[in-house]
Amino acid sequence: MSPAKSLSSHLWATLALSFPLMIGQIALISIWTADIIMMGWINTDALAAGTQANRMYQPLYFIAIGLTLAVSPLTSQALGGKKQRIARQVLRMGIWMAILYGLFTIIPMWHGEAILLWLRQDPAIAEHAALYLRLMGVGMPFTFVFFVLRNYISAYQKPIPPVIITCIGVVINIILNQAFAMGWFGLPAMELAGIGLATATTFILMVFMLIIYMVTNKQIGRTRPFGRLLRFNPMVMKRLLIVGFPIGLTLLAETGMFIVGGIYMGIFGIAAVAASGISNQIGAVAYMIPLAISLATTIRIGHAAGANQPNEAIRAGIMSVLLVTSITLVLTVIIYLFRAELVQLFLNPDDALYDAVMTYAVAMIIIVAIFQLFDGLQSVFIAALRGISDTRMPALISIFCYWGIGLTSGYILATPLDYGPIGIWIGITIGLIAATCILGWRCWQTRNRLKHSGHFHLI
Repeated sequence: MSPAKSLSSHLWATLALSFPLMIGQIALISIWTADIIMMGWINTDALAAGTQANRMYQPLYFIAIGLTLAVSPLTSQALGGKKQRIARQVLRMGIWMAILYGLFTIIPMWHGEAILLWLRQDPAIAEHAALYLRLMGVGMPFTFVFFVLRNYISAYQKPIPPVIITCIGVVINIILNQAFAMGWFGLPAMELAGIGLATATTFILMVFMLIIYMVTNKQIGRTRPFGRLLRFNPMVMKRLLIVGFPIGLTLLAETGMFIVGGIYMGIFGIAAVAASGISNQIGAVAYMIPLAISLATTIRIGHAAGANQPNEAIRAGIMSVLLVTSITLVLTVIIYLFRAELVQLFLNPDDALYDAVMTYAVAMIIIVAIFQLFDGLQSVFIAALRGISDTRMPALISIFCYWGIGLTSGYILATPLDYGPIGIWIGITIGLIAATCILGWRCWQTRNRLKHSGHFHLI
């Protein structure tokens, strides 16, 4: 038996894995951030239409992230137990799942205008968003396959290649945004629709780059990762769904709180919608740092679980919590101090609604700064549980806290108590605080159980 690692060694191991994942997550969110900035540069109408379109797109997107995230712990557990054949089967079924779900999601995206109208959005916004959603929909199967491949490579504790490819994708997306939306190189200026085409094309290209890396890398390539790709394995698919579907529900519960709050924001006008889109994006960019640490936590605990080393898993989890706490407190200070400058990045100063959007957005950003600690901690608590395939109860906890507490309090504050758009964001913060406390308690119970039993009970 290998000697136990010290807490400091766990800190450095988590940082070594987290840092490239952090760059990768920031690069990935940069694709969407570049899209939002481009929308704002076109005009406020395009920003509002793109914001509401993304809120229709995001539930489908985050369910896919949850489903494909199951590839990471299951591959990590297989590799930790020296079972490469099972790891390859997880990859194959992950690709099947991504393609099948991606094809299904094209249907609501194709009818996006009708869905937005059904959600009582402004008809002008719905019409403006229609082609953008259709073009984004075409790229969804490739987007989801990208997540599968990235999670599989990261489970080998090789996060740098996907990071490099994602950074290349950011550059490609920025160039294509200018080409398709603004009409560079003699192309027609498609405005908002061009942004959708640029993003879909970017993910298609990134998938092919990841495939090339996997088949040419010695460690991964020698396992023939894409061998027998058409062979369906129902047992592995079932395990992916058992682990992944609750993760998808968990992500949908949290992001759904933001999405539904954002859609409800529509009753307060275009300026409130645009401000909410900016605030949401700034919060999402900041969240990429604790999210990267959470992804590393899942991988490290998954490896410890596969090797049946509960004490190592506990130490890895403790260091992740301390790391996220420190970083999110720093993020809180930075966001608060530079709140006005951050908002200005997304706006055209000549726009008629510039002052109104600034007023709303700066107030919202203060709340974004406040909830950084709670958003980061709930993420790492869920990630630690995910590493040992504990995903069902966290999903139920998330649904209760985000929808039962967060959205309910947000509605009460926004409308009956007349706090307006700010009330929605306060309610979101209340939901995050509740989730952090309950998930933290579950992690503590799990830690005590592992200390007592001395071994894992994996799904």
